[in-house]
Amino acid sequence: MRNLKSIIATVVLGMIALTATAQNSEAIAEAQALGYKPQPYTFIQVQGGVNKVFSPGSKFNPTFSIAVGSMFSNVIGARLHFNGYETKNGLNSIGVKYKFKYITGDIDVMVNIFNIFKARNNRPVDLYFIGGIGANYAWDNNEFADLVSANRAAVSAGTATPIQEDISNAWGQGKARKELISHNLRVGLLADFNISRHWSVGVEADLNNVSDRFNSKYSNSNDWLFTAQLSITYKFGQKKPDKIVAASVATVADFGTSDSDMDKENANQGIAIAISAEPINEVLFFKDPRETHINAERQEIINKVAEWCKNNPDKIVTIDGYADRGTGNPRVNKIYAKERADNVAAALMQLGVPASQLKVDSHGDTTQPFTDDNDKNRCTIVVGK
Repeated sequence: MRNLKSIIATVVLGMIALTATAQNSEAIAEAQALGYKPQPYTFIQVQGGVNKVFSPGSKFNPTFSIAVGSMFSNVIGARLHFNGYETKNGLNSIGVKYKFKYITGDIDVMVNIFNIFKARNNRPVDLYFIGGIGANYAWDNNEFADLVSANRAAVSAGTATPIQEDISNAWGQGKARKELISHNLRVGLLADFNISRHWSVGVEADLNNVSDRFNSKYSNSNDWLFTAQLSITYKFGQKKPDKIVAASVATVADFGTSDSDMDKENANQGIAIAISAEPINEVLFFKDPRETHINAERQEIINKVAEWCKNNPDKIVTIDGYADRGTGNPRVNKIYAKERADNVAAALMQLGVPASQLKVDSHGDTTQPFTDDNDKNRCTIVVGK
């Protein structure tokens, strides 16, 4: 028991220590593009699935959970989690089954495993390590008590064989036999699929360590309760991203006439402005077929385009999203192309570019601007002239 607690504590502390080195520069850029900070947020979670005690005679049974919690960053979170309903076990020596009810209450630490190594805000799927500690309450063990009483009566009458399992004082004596309070230690994994800003669905599998008394049979070791559940999570409380203060750029009017005594600094700025008046043509490439977010590299290009827009407010910028024809299908490629174009437009507007200056379109995989390289067509092309 002590060894198990030490292992769980070591794992959790180790995961937390690793998060101190996680880099989140790309996550900040992505938040700017999304228009909100995905973390921190608060959530409500409901789950339903099956449970099973690892002991002879046990069966899969329905179980349900409800939780409330918060992700404090894109790596670390916590929740208050309640799970329960009923579970079944058996006395194989006499071929009978019995069921009882239970509920567990745990405080769980949640660690986003993917974000430990590379911080991201907008992953399609997040994988969480779950580690928790709490209490387990079991009750309504009447079926077990009745089976034991009936067997003892039958054995006395010579019509049955005695129970071979060690059930001595399983849940205590007298009235206490009908209920049990135990520790509950949990480890597990949650794969969470992000549907939208507020909703996600997931699959969670946990191992819960409880008292040896839990299944009403002694085995000289703690019992394990396995749960596998589908989850629906509603997220709320996300905040707006920090505003990016774009570097101010002087206009031509700031320099007045081209006096011969214009200082060197102003001359250099004047040259830069003259260049910015030229047409701009930028391509933002996306490495993965489903990738649509704005990372740090793409944010640099967007910053450049935003500066051009502010220096040329009478010019229109076209933003065209594309997807490669070599992967996926036309339906999903249409979605990815639109998300790429929309995310670039949102990032530009976040930097102060008015929507009226932008013309956004997407082409899915119907048009391939790069015929020599399939992967390059996972892109957004930005043109201003």
